[in-house]
Amino acid sequence: MSEVRHLAIGGLRIAIRCDDPRVSCRFHETTSRFLTDGGETSDVELTVRAMDATVSRDGELAFDAGPWQLFRTAGGFRFQCSSENVGREPYKIATFNESFTRGEVAIRTEAVGDVVDPLEYPLDEVLVGHLLGRGRGVEIHGCGLVDRDGRGHLFAGQSGAGKTTTARLWEGEEVNILSDDRIIIREVDAQMRIFGSPWHGEAELSSPASAPLANIFLLTQATETALREIPASEAIARLFSCAFPPFHDADALAFTVGFLERVVTAVPVRELRFTRDRSAIDIVRNTR
Repeated sequence: MSEVRHLAIGGLRIAIRCDDPRVSCRFHETTSRFLTDGGETSDVELTVRAMDATVSRDGELAFDAGPWQLFRTAGGFRFQCSSENVGREPYKIATFNESFTRGEVAIRTEAVGDVVDPLEYPLDEVLVGHLLGRGRGVEIHGCGLVDRDGRGHLFAGQSGAGKTTTARLWEGEEVNILSDDRIIIREVDAQMRIFGSPWHGEAELSSPASAPLANIFLLTQATETALREIPASEAIARLFSCAFPPFHDADALAFTVGFLERVVTAVPVRELRFTRDRSAIDIVRNTR
């Protein structure tokens, strides 16, 4: 019996068809928050099946991230996900056409079982990253929230900068934490918006909501909370250092830099030097 489930991540809709009786598709709790109805046109259509000898292994290695590899094939791309826990052979192989609008996910059920999350990390983030890099937006290492006035705020920074700390400072406030680790920025109807993602940090906070982007704060832990104005060139460089574009794709890299230039033009970007107390909340609320 054919089953189609739909995910919406960053405003991108992914239809997942699971009609192979050898595989049962189940989504992890965090991912299930992003399930939606199928009433709109999908950006990507995927089919899921058990892996067998017919799965293609052709192509030239384009990028090796360790747990996953990307191969350039004659018809598009192939991703292989591997783990030492299940042997040397890939436990998941996903093939996509050139535009990433259609794909197939093959699962080695004898290694991971027949009940699987077909887009289990890192495949979900890799797929969304490639879609964004094709003119749709950018994923940023950051904490995002929507305040009680409906304004979106992005707190960007590398690992250890204070993203999860920032999220926890706002606990108990009238806010919606979109994620404490990965946020998507897209331009929708000539307006910059932030979207939550399933990829959370230590606080395990995530939400499928979105909001107009009012402010971007580049996090720096300090002994006193204060805002520092920075030039646009510094803002773009620091945001790019927090971005997740497909680094093997020159066109995607060029788009990402250009998109961040538009973001910085449209949205105030400041350095937030903060301490681990409510002073950071007060300074953000008073920023317009």
